[in-house]
Amino acid sequence: MLADFTKRLARFVTHRWRPVLVFWIIATVVLFAIAPKWKDVAYDGDFEYLPDRMTTVAAARVLDEAFPGDRTRSQIVIVLGRKETPLDKDDLMVGDDLLRRLHHRFGEVCWQRAIARGYSGGPIDQAPELAQPWLQRALESLDHSIAVDQRFYERFADSVPDLAPTLTEPRMAIAYFDRAKLLEQIGVQARQARDDYRDALLLVPDIETLAEPVAERDLTAWASMLDLLSWDDAVLGSLLTKPSARLAVMQLRSELAATENINTVESIGKILDQVRRYSLALAPQPENAAERLQLEMTGSAAIGGETLIAARDAIRYTESITVIMILLILILVYRAPLLVAVPMISIGVAVIVSTSMVATLTDWSIRGVLPWLDMRVFTTSRIFIVVILFGAGTDYCLFLISRLREEAALAPWPVACRNALTGVTSALLGSALTTVFGLGTLWFAEFGKYHYTGPIIAICLLVGLIVCLTLAPALLRALGPNVFWPNVVTPETETTRSLLSVPVGPDAKSTRRSSGLWEWIAITLTRRPMTAFLLGIIFLAAPGWYGWVNEDSVTYNLSSQLDTDAPSRRGYRLLSDHFKIGEINPVTVLMVRAEDEPRETLKKQLKSLSNLLYAQPGVVAVRTPNDPLGDFPPDREMGLLSTDAWRRRALQQHRVAQNYFFSNNIQYQDRLARLDLIIEGDPFALPTQQLVAQIGDTLNQLASDPDSDWAGSKVYLTGTTPSIIDLRSVTIADNQRIKIAVVLAVFLILVAVIRRLGLCLYLIFTVLLSYYATLGLTVLFFRLVYADQYVGLDWKLPLFLFVILVAVGQDYNVYLVTRIVEEQRKSGWLSALRHAVSKTGGIITACGMVMAATFFSMTASAWLPGLLHLLGIESDASIGLRGIIELGFALGLGVLIDTFYVRTILVPSFVALMGRWKPKQRRVVK
Repeated sequence: MLADFTKRLARFVTHRWRPVLVFWIIATVVLFAIAPKWKDVAYDGDFEYLPDRMTTVAAARVLDEAFPGDRTRSQIVIVLGRKETPLDKDDLMVGDDLLRRLHHRFGEVCWQRAIARGYSGGPIDQAPELAQPWLQRALESLDHSIAVDQRFYERFADSVPDLAPTLTEPRMAIAYFDRAKLLEQIGVQARQARDDYRDALLLVPDIETLAEPVAERDLTAWASMLDLLSWDDAVLGSLLTKPSARLAVMQLRSELAATENINTVESIGKILDQVRRYSLALAPQPENAAERLQLEMTGSAAIGGETLIAARDAIRYTESITVIMILLILILVYRAPLLVAVPMISIGVAVIVSTSMVATLTDWSIRGVLPWLDMRVFTTSRIFIVVILFGAGTDYCLFLISRLREEAALAPWPVACRNALTGVTSALLGSALTTVFGLGTLWFAEFGKYHYTGPIIAICLLVGLIVCLTLAPALLRALGPNVFWPNVVTPETETTRSLLSVPVGPDAKSTRRSSGLWEWIAITLTRRPMTAFLLGIIFLAAPGWYGWVNEDSVTYNLSSQLDTDAPSRRGYRLLSDHFKIGEINPVTVLMVRAEDEPRETLKKQLKSLSNLLYAQPGVVAVRTPNDPLGDFPPDREMGLLSTDAWRRRALQQHRVAQNYFFSNNIQYQDRLARLDLIIEGDPFALPTQQLVAQIGDTLNQLASDPDSDWAGSKVYLTGTTPSIIDLRSVTIADNQRIKIAVVLAVFLILVAVIRRLGLCLYLIFTVLLSYYATLGLTVLFFRLVYADQYVGLDWKLPLFLFVILVAVGQDYNVYLVTRIVEEQRKSGWLSALRHAVSKTGGIITACGMVMAATFFSMTASAWLPGLLHLLGIESDASIGLRGIIELGFALGLGVLIDTFYVRTILVPSFVALMGRWKPKQRRVVK
């Protein structure tokens, strides 16, 4: 049946090559024209794709229901500080330069938000209800910006550089202008409005021309900003102040890995650069570089945004380097321009068609055009698609062209094209299907990123296979024998300089000549197969064992994905020098009672619950309605009229505490209580996760106790650490499930293609050994590279390495074994094995190098910017994504091991042993 299909396909493509070319041209143009951009439909993040049954997902649903509207989901923390030296007035002047800009920007955002909620003018109390708080916040922020600007200029006046004034330098002219316009629109403080307008004109005479109306300003990058808390806040300032550091906290409604955070992080980076260039550059600095004043940003949104920026740069570098590497390898292999063009055109069409098709289907799924379709793509998915399509697609074309070279020396061109396609189709199908089914098994994963990414890559690879089985042979058929120019390949003669050429004489059926290297390897392996087999296994056993014991030593630390010199990593280190990291990453506890309870009773019960939580290991502070910042633990004595008492009452009335601990939603207002826990240690560290898990167990036990105040309550934990706990739990279970599914799927495909049960089992064993050896060598390599910065490989690496290596690693085994089976129909097992190894050695090696090169291109963000700098070319990318770099290295190394070791030594030696052990009468197929 398969043989009949391959013949019919080859006959159709080579006979109807013109319609085939037209079809692919039309399909490419149409799909490219209608498809949305990948970035417009791509999702990101990890925690958002946990299954619904996880605690943090349920907690997010409760929060959305109990606190509808805008809710803080992430934050960016800006740190101004020195290593140890206390900040002086010059340092605080730099801080004022920052704050005046930030408060003005927040005022603009609040004003635009009020306009979006229906405000068009008039007093605040007559504005739409949803717009009123934002109008008030806009006015307060502009007041704050101007007050800080005045303080800044008093200190900076003697240092003002001799430059033309702008809207923000040396004074915040734009803040005066905006406050004048807002006061005028509200209809209050007319004198203040006139004074502000006059001051703005004095600072920048043509400000009316330069300043756009607030409603027309592009503040998209700042649209997620909900609040700005700074160290000069009268109530909260002490929490954000240390002798050697100050904090400004931007609270955002976007998730930490939302794509919109890219623009937010880049925009904040521009403001920080403006401050560094303007005031920080003029501030006195000590000779000790370690004590110089630093201005950095960090926080969950900063880390998430920089991770997305690094992924974006990785995609750009990977695509460019992949194309360049493939082009160079094809030129080196073929030394014929048309033979280089055919694979490049075919793979380019495959990439455009597959990515456009997937983007279109995803867009339809998101918009509900196809309600039954559940499809999502991610930013990093494109890296895998491009790399695997270029690698596998080039391999498919190489095998087709290699076979065509053999056939063209035996028959006229149309017949040679048909025979070549017939000869390789079954091998290409077997090779592709192992990868497709292997990747497709990720559909069984619970974690959303696995669940969606695997099948999408499999679909794209299927498109690539179809292109290589139709468009590539149609192009070859159309170009004719001239495709080998300047070489000549005809039935009469063959003169070629290709590195993969196999000279074939006129009597090729009786005379077989192969390259000397692969002929020598084939003879050596078949003479001493047991020695080769045992030594081959032993050499991979040591790194394989090391990979086995280190398979679970991975990190879920999101910040560790970035380079140590990434801005958010620098900010994280500066923050941790002066503040407890848990203060910006609290664990939120939701206690939802089964029945309503009076609010005052809930407050009393929360106080006793707070005392219980303070007694738990690792709990530094508990934030409650009575103690919004958690800085008044039970053992802290406080008099009724003391300063602490007044401060706590002020905190209870501050906006950060309003509508935070209790819900106004009817469904939850007398049932839900919310509190935040500050936990000792790094939120991403395993010991911290264990502490939080113990706290969760304690609270669940409390809810299960019929005699407790919280009997029958539902307990939810959310935040960074609980999300990491859920993510680890889900992915560990997925890893075990998917590995079994991948092995079974690939094994079944091998059995269907090769039809040798023992050999198929051995092939599975070889790729498993190769996987663990690759993992062990990867761990050793990055331990050496990262040194004391090594915290483990990225948590996604083991599964993606396993799936891709087990599936892709079988490609070359399939190519070799199917050729052995084909040759056995003509001769005995020994001759068939030697001839198959010598015939396929060069082409499989080239294919392996191509695939390894494409995978290694994923590491480009680690070395390409430095290389470009040495060449005098500056790049705007400065952040590398360690997860992509590590995976690219591991995949490239694994493919090289499969190509040069497994396929060269382990598989032929085992086949030779099988041939020796068979009964003599079965060795030759007569």
